[in-house]
Amino acid sequence: MIMHRTPAETASMGPTLAATEASAPAAEPRVTRLLGDRLELVEDLWQTVLRSECPAPQAERLLRMKELSNRIDGGAPDQASEAATEGIVQLIRDMDLSEAIAAARSFSLYFQLVNILEQHIEEDSYLASLRPHHAEELSDPFVPPLASQTSPATFRELFTRLRGLGVPPAQIEQLLQELDIRLVFTAHPTEIVRHTVRHKQRRVASLIQQLQKSQLLHPEERDNLRQQLEEEIRLWWRTDELHQFKPSVLDEVDYALHYFQQVLFEAMPQLRQRIRTALGSNYPDVLPPSDAFCTFGSWVGSDRDGNPSVTPDITWRTASYQRQLMLDRYLAAVEDLRDQLSISMQWSQVSAPLLESLEMDRLRFPEVYEERAARYRLEPYRLKLSYVIERLRLTLSRNQQQAAAGWDAPHEPRPAQPDFGHQGAMPAPPAPELHYGTVDEFRTDLELINESLQGTGLSCEPLDNLIAQVHTFAFCLASLDIRQESTRHSDALDELTRYLQMPTSYGEMDEEQRISWLMAELQTRRPLIPAAVKWSASTAETFDVLRVVQRLQQEFGSRICRTYVISMSHTVSDLLEVLLLAKEAGLVDPMAQRSDLLVIPLFETVEDLKAAPDVMERLFKEPFYRQLLASSSPTGRPLQELMLGYSDSNKDSGFLSSNWEIHQAQIALQQLASRHDVSLRLFHGRGGSVGRGGGPAYQAILAQPSGTLNGRIKITEQGEVLASKYSLPELALYNLETVTTAVIQNSLVTSHVDDTPDWNALMVRLAARSRSHYRSLVHENPDLVGFFQQCTPIEEISKLQISSRPARRKSGAKDLSSLRAIPWVFGWTQSRFLLPSWFGVGTALQDELSEDPGQMELFQQLYQRWPFFRMLISKVEMTLSKVDLDLAHHYVQSLGRAESREAFEEIFAVIAREFVLTRDLVLGITGHGRLLDGDPALQLSVELRNRTIIPLGFLQVALLRRLRDQNRQPPMSEEAASDDGRTYSRSELLRGALLTINGIAAGMRNTG
Repeated sequence: MIMHRTPAETASMGPTLAATEASAPAAEPRVTRLLGDRLELVEDLWQTVLRSECPAPQAERLLRMKELSNRIDGGAPDQASEAATEGIVQLIRDMDLSEAIAAARSFSLYFQLVNILEQHIEEDSYLASLRPHHAEELSDPFVPPLASQTSPATFRELFTRLRGLGVPPAQIEQLLQELDIRLVFTAHPTEIVRHTVRHKQRRVASLIQQLQKSQLLHPEERDNLRQQLEEEIRLWWRTDELHQFKPSVLDEVDYALHYFQQVLFEAMPQLRQRIRTALGSNYPDVLPPSDAFCTFGSWVGSDRDGNPSVTPDITWRTASYQRQLMLDRYLAAVEDLRDQLSISMQWSQVSAPLLESLEMDRLRFPEVYEERAARYRLEPYRLKLSYVIERLRLTLSRNQQQAAAGWDAPHEPRPAQPDFGHQGAMPAPPAPELHYGTVDEFRTDLELINESLQGTGLSCEPLDNLIAQVHTFAFCLASLDIRQESTRHSDALDELTRYLQMPTSYGEMDEEQRISWLMAELQTRRPLIPAAVKWSASTAETFDVLRVVQRLQQEFGSRICRTYVISMSHTVSDLLEVLLLAKEAGLVDPMAQRSDLLVIPLFETVEDLKAAPDVMERLFKEPFYRQLLASSSPTGRPLQELMLGYSDSNKDSGFLSSNWEIHQAQIALQQLASRHDVSLRLFHGRGGSVGRGGGPAYQAILAQPSGTLNGRIKITEQGEVLASKYSLPELALYNLETVTTAVIQNSLVTSHVDDTPDWNALMVRLAARSRSHYRSLVHENPDLVGFFQQCTPIEEISKLQISSRPARRKSGAKDLSSLRAIPWVFGWTQSRFLLPSWFGVGTALQDELSEDPGQMELFQQLYQRWPFFRMLISKVEMTLSKVDLDLAHHYVQSLGRAESREAFEEIFAVIAREFVLTRDLVLGITGHGRLLDGDPALQLSVELRNRTIIPLGFLQVALLRRLRDQNRQPPMSEEAASDDGRTYSRSELLRGALLTINGIAAGMRNTG
């Protein structure tokens, strides 16, 4: 049996056991030992809960199933493995539906407990890497050079080694001052676990951590912890794992913002401190980066591409919710500061500017002065913070009013304030609002206090942390990126021009006519969109989206929403269309040649990636467009953000071709930007799975072409990746630190291997051959769509209540072009094929070797020396370790309809041949005897999951077959007899199937 699996498609594997490379190979035995030791606790807890929650015979059968799965050897199947597999299949055949559901739930619980365990091991390993003794290893001559290193580095490791390499302080300081890392939480809800269950998991994780660190506790205290843990898991067992209803967009907003509330708000000041400490030890004279060197964005509540539920009102409410969250946090922090800063004027000096501000506050807030002055008469910091608290409360009240009023309520100009005793003939200037109109006003108050403290030789860490948080999160928490599909804008302009009775409607113009007309309209003051016209619903919303962006900036400041992503960008006109609509909404000033909106093309398909440099060059040559770019840049140098899509290019052309075209596009676009003196920020639309661009972030960033980052990167963080990276404080810090060190490392330590002509020519050939083989199966085989729909649980996945967005871009369509990349990958993952992440690679490599067998030596050399090629092969190796062809074949034989059996067997044979070919060649390139031999800790985790996940696959197939057999019957009754003679309702069978999907996703630590 070929059964290899891993915790995640390494994006979610990033900060889990798979990423323990942070501790270098020497840490592998320790990690392996920890997994073995702690797994005993998890298995004991799991067995205890099953025996207490399930009838005794049922519990024993479930434990028997687990015991049989432990006997399966996925690497070298033998008679014992086959006997164990047959035993599992027989147990499943003998189950009724209730027991099958219990089995699915029990194995799902097991995997989620293992996930918690691995997260703690990773957290411990990261903390160990921060200890001073770890830095001593950097003098080891066998440590790989930074240019080819793949193991994540801490700040201390990186700066120590940069100093050893002689990198000058001025070069490091220049980069740090330009450092711009943006992590975007997206509205792709591949997270399958309920928010309620996540709460249970965090409680269990906390108790496990306490129990593991309780060696010094009294035995009774340990027993009490153990009892609490068992009770919490039993409560979890009795909680429904499935979502009860389809989540709304605001439910998704709440879920995504949870990580900010629970982890990131407190983590960011620690990240700031860690980089400053590491710099101080190695480059004491180098200025640290700004507090906002790493910021956050969000698509949740603003990404409307294919999601009709994301309306302008939803986006407005999302922004209001985010501001409320931040104001609540700031209020609590300032109240704590007021308790702490009890400094008396009798014993400490106070700066004159602070005393002056107190006098102004007294005039503006007489009620606060009357209430607090007597108590804080000699405590100026407490008095000042009382005024700050009042202003925050007024700001919070205004936010609630604005949220209720809605985005289309009239904007209230700043009210005139009373003259506080101004003398003389000249009228007093209008005073600012009593609430904080901008976050700058709030930050100014905090810095005024900080400067006064520093002037007297004092410091206050909570105040420093709060100022850092304000720099990072402002009042908006995360910037909202608007995303919409390109044809929505052209359709709206076509309707508009037809209404205006133009000689040629927009839809009838060719590309050159469109560009000419759009550029002319962009530079005129005359409004184009008439008022009081009833447009179609689609066009009205397209216009309103730009209007709500303008209203958001008006109310919340420009930081809340400055970017507009155009998905499926193909042409120059796709960008100009949005700029024109932005001008009509007041976001572009043609006379000042200024834009308050950064329009971002998203190049997704291979053809669009190849055409991207030509599209952008045409725009860069337009003086008006360049001036708009310069106006939206903080430095005055034109700044263009470009998004590269991994998901659709992979679905279109396969893994190898997609990655190479993205790599090439980055190089070409950076060269183009340099020629036109434009700064470039690349936005990587990475998914959770390898098939959608996922993978360890550190290695992925190092694999970017040299010279394309320059300290700037923007990356999406999606679905279950959020839970694996940001659920625990140290895991969040691990991810944030390693992403930052990777960006610094890639920007400073460059290698020119990307420019090697022979290597590039080789990759062009490999990409073309891989794409051809992939497309011949996926796009040109007429039976592939039926194979995918029947032999994977894609139909049932669409019934999971995990997303506010449809699984297909166009309702009713059943072709691959309409299917989104997430369910495409999800279906292949559940059925153990994982085809999007590796198919075509083996054929491409073999074709090259057939022409020249000596190329294997070159492949091995590239694997050692070229980060990009190493990343490709490592991702394929990891994914192949998860493929289980025997189990996948079981899906084909059991779920494929009789009339398609011959065609489906041919497809399976093609996939199986490609798997064996790819696996053998990857092993030859890496020099490994088995997949993942280079990462023993990951290999151990994979093997554990490989064995244990098998019963869920067989369970899923059995339930899907029963369910689909019933669905094909006339809908006379919901109940029908199955092949075992028992009668089950369709709803219960669906529930069972969905639970197996949950369980497999937990075991794989990946959905799509």
